Amino acid sequence: MEPICLELIGILEEQKEKYRQLIDLSVQKQQYLINGDLADLNETTRQEESLVFQLGKLEGQREKCFARLAELGGFAENCTLKEVLPQLPQDSQKQLRQIQEDFAELMHDLTRLNKENMSLLEQSLRFVHFTVESISQHSKPLYNAEKEVKVEQLNNILDKKV
Repeated sequence: MEPICLELIGILEEQKEKYRQLIDLSVQKQQYLINGDLADLNETTRQEESLVFQLGKLEGQREKCFARLAELGGFAENCTLKEVLPQLPQDSQKQLRQIQEDFAELMHDLTRLNKENMSLLEQSLRFVHFTVESISQHSKPLYNAEKEVKVEQLNNILDKKV
């Protein structure tokens, strides 16, 4: 049982590292959102997608490892790590409890950053919507002698809206 526990610990440690990288990217993304740096924001999003893909592969490995551990330990595959811990070797229990605490903290941080980034995106969208609406409401079509449509914008669009 110990070798499988060590394999599980290795997989979970690798997942933790990927989540830390995801948090670092979320912090970078936040700065890019604040600065309006779309090129770097796009690159960061691509890096995030890659990490999420890697995390998906690791999750598959973790599930297979846990299934082998469940078979050896005689417990259900769908039970939680918390339920299984008392049945595992003492050294593994200690490491897995620490990993569990680390994951809880990582998920809290990632959730907070994602909420903040979502708020920044919503603010940006509201500003874009406001700007588009201001421009469209204060523009009027004009026709020239050749029957072509020209749009004339009124001056002081933002002054009128504010």
